[in-house]
Amino acid sequence: MTAEAVESGRSYNALWWAKVQSAGPLQVSPDTPAVAGLTRAAEPDGESVWMVPTLPDGAGHSVLEELGTPPVAVEQPNETARVLAICVTCCWPDRSGPAWPGVVGTLTQIKAAYAGLRGRPEQSSDLTLIIGSLRRLHATSWLIWNEKAGEVRLGPRVITWGPSQLIGLRELCRILPDPPAAVLTPRGPLNPEPDPLPSEGTSPASSAAAEGDV
Repeated sequence: MTAEAVESGRSYNALWWAKVQSAGPLQVSPDTPAVAGLTRAAEPDGESVWMVPTLPDGAGHSVLEELGTPPVAVEQPNETARVLAICVTCCWPDRSGPAWPGVVGTLTQIKAAYAGLRGRPEQSSDLTLIIGSLRRLHATSWLIWNEKAGEVRLGPRVITWGPSQLIGLRELCRILPDPPAAVLTPRGPLNPEPDPLPSEGTSPASSAAAEGDV
């Protein structure tokens, strides 16, 4: 490899690191070339991938600062962590495997599990706290929150959880209240535009006659 190629590769990697440090995980086309130090988290439909910084398992604050990816600070950290734990429980049913990409969970599940965790019936104030936490976690890519549908998925940052963190999360999921089964918003059938051309074997005359019969 020539010196020019090495320098070009370094510049390419540096550009991507600058992007993720300023904007967080980035959703890109699957044909985007790999970047040293960034993990590719593929979306379930295969239409895109997320570029996420790869961090050493158990990396301390000084290491994260050196890499330019310090822990994400959020408001109300205790409440936000509680909601994240509940979403992990709802969206990671096969805990023998990786957390990403998980499955879709619902706001109804989260509210029920939240009330169970607090040991009391659901309260109207719960929803305000839950929605606020979901929005913060979505903004920091720990969750993908579809507020209109009331549905949530684990975000691309979870792919950075190392073995030691996953062990702790499995234990946490084991002791949290089991959420009810998810009832997802039905997706309506696609309504393709009618074909403006006559079917093969249909003459223009027969098409015109058919239109006249309507």
